[in-house]
Amino acid sequence: MKRILGAFLLVLGLGFGLAQSPGVGVYSGYPTYLGVQFQNDALRFGVGLSSFGFAGDAALILQKSPLQTGGLPASWYYGAGLGAGIYWGGGFIVYPHGLAGVELRLPDPAINPYLEVQLGVSLLNFAVPLPHFAGRLGVILR
Repeated sequence: MKRILGAFLLVLGLGFGLAQSPGVGVYSGYPTYLGVQFQNDALRFGVGLSSFGFAGDAALILQKSPLQTGGLPASWYYGAGLGAGIYWGGGFIVYPHGLAGVELRLPDPAINPYLEVQLGVSLLNFAVPLPHFAGRLGVILR
């Protein structure tokens, strides 16, 4: 666990120049059904209600590149994240993960809808490792 946290902090320190669009937003998906997020440069923080209780995460966007769509400006991105949650009945979960997504940039109103997938490992009570598959559909308000 110390290695995972150390690697996450190293990646966090190296990637501050790249970003998903800055702003605040809302998202839904699995495991977090309804959440709010704040983004500044390459760092994103989110918190919300999940299928098991409360959850929060931090993500570092490592790369963002434009997509050729012919119409609306769009970009794809990837990064690394670390999430944690508390169960309603007790217990907790930690889930380091990689992430990838697509973001549209609408000119008016100034919002950016995005779709993201996450893949990693869930650690239940720091003891039981399970595969972590997650997704997120959200809107960033610029």
